Amino acid sequence: MSTIQLTTTEFRQSQKKFLDMAAEGVSIIICRGKEMFMLNRVSPTNLLDDETIRRIEQARQEFGRGETTSVASEQELQAFLNSL
Repeated sequence: MSTIQLTTTEFRQSQKKFLDMAAEGVSIIICRGKEMFMLNRVSPTNLLDDETIRRIEQARQEFGRGETTSVASEQELQAFLNSL
């Protein structure tokens, strides 16, 4: 997949051209000062389904309640994985 980098001015001048390119699979990076934005084609199959959204929300709630496990080293991570 190819990538094109351009300024916001260049994008505004030829939006259709760059949207058509994104539709063909080209990644378009738009630079505005020090910020960068990526324009990619998205299809319905790329979007999150209801079950995935539900699981993400559940994970956020668990995190908010402090129901998480933190590891600070490779050894702690290995011990946690071995306990599963």
